[in-house]
Amino acid sequence: MKARQAIAGAMLFLVGACTSPLTREGRLPPAAAGLADPTYVLASMPGESDAAASDAAALVRSALAAKGYRETPDGRYRLEIGLATAPAKLAVRRGEAAERPATVSARNPVVLCRPRRHVLTVGMIDRTSGAILFRNAAAAQHCGPSLEEILPRMARAAVNG
Repeated sequence: MKARQAIAGAMLFLVGACTSPLTREGRLPPAAAGLADPTYVLASMPGESDAAASDAAALVRSALAAKGYRETPDGRYRLEIGLATAPAKLAVRRGEAAERPATVSARNPVVLCRPRRHVLTVGMIDRTSGAILFRNAAAAQHCGPSLEEILPRMARAAVNG
């Protein structure tokens, strides 16, 4: 019985080592009901042909709609969404090793994987005054689930906290 508990504990430890908690920094969007004009237009995204970036935009727009925001061609606010992925640890090599790649990710010592860090940024700017209504970032570091699996959680964190 103790062997099973030890194995179960080890498995939980390994699963926990694959994913870090989701973090969020910055202000959340205020409730749309408190705004005189809760309309927005989506700013063009550099990676519009990127499926993950398109998914992120759709998820954020859906979460904003649930909060009462409306997307219109002449919306008061400009919605900016960004999605970035990078190795969890970066190292710059100089000198003789310049031919090698500039980025290197370290393997997780427990699960033998290369963790990635994903960051979703969301912000709204008043198109007339330039005032920032809100801007924040939700981030996750993991080597287990795919970006598609954690992106909905990241979008909810960026819009709802």
